[in-house]
Amino acid sequence: MRYSFFYFPYKYREKQREAIKFIQENIGRNICIDAPTGYGKTLIILSALLPFDIPIIWAVRTGNETDRPIEELKIINERKKIDIFGISFRGKKDMCFLARERRIIDYNDVSYLCKMEKENCKYYEKIDEIDIFDFIKKPVLYSEILKFCKKYEVCPYYIQLSLLPFARVVSLSYNYIINEKMGWLIRRRIPFSYSFLVVDEAHNLRRVGELFSDKITLNTLKNSIKEMQEFNNEEAMNFLKDTRKKMESIFSYMKKRNLEEMRVNIQQFLDFDFTLLKKYGTLIRRRKMAEGKAPRSSLYRLATFFMDSMEFLDERGIEFIANLENKAMERWDMRSAEILRDRWKEFYCCIFCSGTLSPMNAFAETIGLENWTGNKIDIQIGRCKSFILKGISTRGEELKKEEIKKYMEAIEKFLKIDTNLAIFSASYRIQNDLLENGLKDLLDEMGKRYFIEKEGMSGEEGRKILDKFKRSEDALLIATMTGRFAEGTDFPGKALEGIFLVGIPFDRINLRTKLYLKYYKEIYGKKKGRYYAYVIPAITKASQSLGRALRSREDKALFILGDERYKRKNYFELLPEYVRNDIEIINYYEENKIMKAWKKLNK
Repeated sequence: MRYSFFYFPYKYREKQREAIKFIQENIGRNICIDAPTGYGKTLIILSALLPFDIPIIWAVRTGNETDRPIEELKIINERKKIDIFGISFRGKKDMCFLARERRIIDYNDVSYLCKMEKENCKYYEKIDEIDIFDFIKKPVLYSEILKFCKKYEVCPYYIQLSLLPFARVVSLSYNYIINEKMGWLIRRRIPFSYSFLVVDEAHNLRRVGELFSDKITLNTLKNSIKEMQEFNNEEAMNFLKDTRKKMESIFSYMKKRNLEEMRVNIQQFLDFDFTLLKKYGTLIRRRKMAEGKAPRSSLYRLATFFMDSMEFLDERGIEFIANLENKAMERWDMRSAEILRDRWKEFYCCIFCSGTLSPMNAFAETIGLENWTGNKIDIQIGRCKSFILKGISTRGEELKKEEIKKYMEAIEKFLKIDTNLAIFSASYRIQNDLLENGLKDLLDEMGKRYFIEKEGMSGEEGRKILDKFKRSEDALLIATMTGRFAEGTDFPGKALEGIFLVGIPFDRINLRTKLYLKYYKEIYGKKKGRYYAYVIPAITKASQSLGRALRSREDKALFILGDERYKRKNYFELLPEYVRNDIEIINYYEENKIMKAWKKLNK
């Protein structure tokens, strides 16, 4: 076949031209690409697909990541002197002016507001006054649409929808592809069967079932009872009170037996006509909306939870769990291949990319991918030196004082490196153990500035910490391998040059982990099931954390893998190639080799 390399806007670096060729010669099959951060995956994939002149739907993990493909498309347009239109698409929660005015932030509430008020909305009624052809001359970010629509007081969400049929590239959240209820408006405007689908950071698909999980709390019951008081329905009130007693009894039982979570027989709650509760909840939502309040109803929430749950009573891979801490009852969905298998068949072909897709056979099997081929691109991005520390590990339920003392000795040596550093712990529990048993005191003694990621912190708090850390010199970021800073965050150049991993982020062996392992072993067999459900996700999180420090060829980084289990063959082989290329196994108390390696990296 003839290959087209016209759209790539830069001079080719190692294996980039070969990657474009690989994609183009496999069009028609599903394609998996595993390449390190900094390789240029976004530009390579765009350049490979644009010659085929069919829509490209680019799916990202969160709404915050939608701009990247469109920014790269802008570069292609500018450098190649062409006009290919693309758009970063955001949902109503981000794009509804009316919801902002009423301070409504919940996705379901915003959707309901739009459904009920659209025909009378002052922003929606101006849609026909806008000439959308003014937009399609160049790629546009959602923020640019927001700015335009604010100026002309027109609805940005429906302007976006009107632009979709004209876009060659559309960047949006995974949810619009995976969740049929969310994606039907997209499907009406873009022919999926005649489109490419690109899934970025595709390793996250392994836990996609969690997007379909749902829960109610004891407070949901209590608030439902309060709402029901305005309706004269004794049967409904008795059901709600009885349900509250059942939930309280479950939590009391758990407290006495010191259980964090427990499986629940959901059928004991389902002997009722929930359409009645939903009707009352709808009346409350309408009244609140008329009063200018968020159209929220606990009755409606409760009814939809139980009605949806009835559809999954005999579904393998779905469990109902009570959580004592949150006083919640959750429908927990562990499925991935079952949910996704038919999704991929809707598209002309799919391209999955990430720096941590390997082993690809395992990835493909767990997401239900058929008729696929893969390309693992092993190149060195930047320069790094890695060490695995012997005699130290976070294995076990608790981090013992003796082990904490060893970690503090190793970390103290690491902190002597004069640059921005990060300590990524396997969990918040381990992070807190270190902070409370010497790490804070050590940092204060050294006079080292430090920033701590706290569990449950808001996105705004996270952004402030990130900005301050990046602007610092010789500072320390203390975070977890499961948190917001360990994936999807860039620390270019001197923003981060050394990473210490405290442990391996295996899921704690609690009820959920046991159920997840049981489910995967039933599907894939005992050995493979444990590998897929437990080992691969943990090493992937560790690898993503290490990848924060190498974002370009000019970057350098020192990696300390602080757990001797990393040297086990089935763990070690899952680490990134750039880590395995130059790695030594040393004792946790050795310092000379680490300092020598740092000096060598700085030559």
